Amino acid sequence: MNPLGLVGGAGLGFGLGVVTSMTPAVINVSIVDAAAAGRRRFAIGLGLGGAAADAIQAGLAFAGVGGVVFARPQLVRILAVAAALAIVALAAASWRRRRPRALPAEPPGDAASAARDGGLARGAATGFGLTLLNPAVLGAWVAVATSAWPHAAPLEAAVIAGGVGAGSALWFTLLARWIARVRPDHPALAAIPRAALVLLVAIAVVGVARAL
Repeated sequence: MNPLGLVGGAGLGFGLGVVTSMTPAVINVSIVDAAAAGRRRFAIGLGLGGAAADAIQAGLAFAGVGGVVFARPQLVRILAVAAALAIVALAAASWRRRRPRALPAEPPGDAASAARDGGLARGAATGFGLTLLNPAVLGAWVAVATSAWPHAAPLEAAVIAGGVGAGSALWFTLLARWIARVRPDHPALAAIPRAALVLLVAIAVVGVARAL
C-alpha cells in the first residue's frame, strides 16, 4: 500500500471514529452521566478507554477477524451477557455515588475529592472493558468494514484502526469537557442521572435480547 493510501486509510478511520462515537451508546451515556456529576477525570478516562477498545474492534473487523466471533453464537451470547452485567453494574454504582455538584469544591488534590471522581485510570479501564466486551460494537464495525473497505490488508486495517481510535478519543474527550463545564445549577443536570440509568439498562437489555 502506498503512503497516500495509508493517509487515506487513517483519514477514513478518523472520520468513522468521530461519527460512530456520536451515537447514544454506552460510552456516550456514561460520559455524560459522570461529567454531569462532576467526575471529569473519570469521564475523560471512560472516553479514552472506550476509544482504545473501539480501535481494537475496528482493527479486527477491517482485518476480517470479526466474523470469526460471530461464527460462534455461544461466544456471542456469553459476551453479550457479560457486557450487560457490566453496564448494569456501572449504572447502579453511578446512581449510588451520585452527589450534587452544587456542594463546595474540595481543594485541588484533596484525597476525598479524588476518590469521588474515580480517576482517569479507573475510567479508562471501565470504558475499555465496557466496549471490548460488547459484541454489538464488533458487529457494527464488521458491517462498516464490509461496506467501507472490504478485504483490507493487515497494515491497512491497523492504520484504519489507529484513525478510529484517534477520532473516538477526540469526540469522547470533547464531550466530557463540554458537559463538565455546564453550570452546577443547570436544570438539565437534575434529569441526567435518571435518564442515564434508564438508557444504560435499556442498552443492556437490548444487547442481550439481540444475542439470544
